[in-house]
Amino acid sequence: MQPESHHGVLVSIASKGILIIGAAGIGKSSLALELLYQGHQLIADDSIDVTHIDGQVIGRCPPLLENVLHTRELGLIPITTVFGKAAWQQKHTIDYVVKLQTELPAQIHFSQRKKQYPIANMQLPLLILNIHNPASLSHRLLCWLQMQSQQSDTETKFKQRQHHMMKDRTQHILREIL
Repeated sequence: MQPESHHGVLVSIASKGILIIGAAGIGKSSLALELLYQGHQLIADDSIDVTHIDGQVIGRCPPLLENVLHTRELGLIPITTVFGKAAWQQKHTIDYVVKLQTELPAQIHFSQRKKQYPIANMQLPLLILNIHNPASLSHRLLCWLQMQSQQSDTETKFKQRQHHMMKDRTQHILREIL
């Protein structure tokens, strides 16, 4: 099977492959650099060869780009020289996709609608991060990954609390009126 070529950066965080996508110059490599300093691994920067094998999406670094990360300010960074041998590997599964963007959402929601990204004939969970949010991109990404790994009924509990409070408030107003 011929691999698809995708523009982005592939990193490994806690054994999960994260494909970071977005427009040129938006900060994909800068986010990868921050993640490397936090102890995570780079798989590929700029171009990733992607194949679908046995129900998994596999990302592989093209030979020309092995062991390097390119940032606009620093140029080519030799990963294993700067971060050690464990900081780079040649291939990894892709488990999640993170899209960096500049647009702000029109509405604010308490819950996150589950988004998907099509790649190599599969649908992978997608997180969209706005680069203008003052919270760290890496912290928001790591928080989301933690949320993905745990079953949480936070939204259900929140809605139940909200419903209970509204019911109590309505009863209190009715008692005052009557």
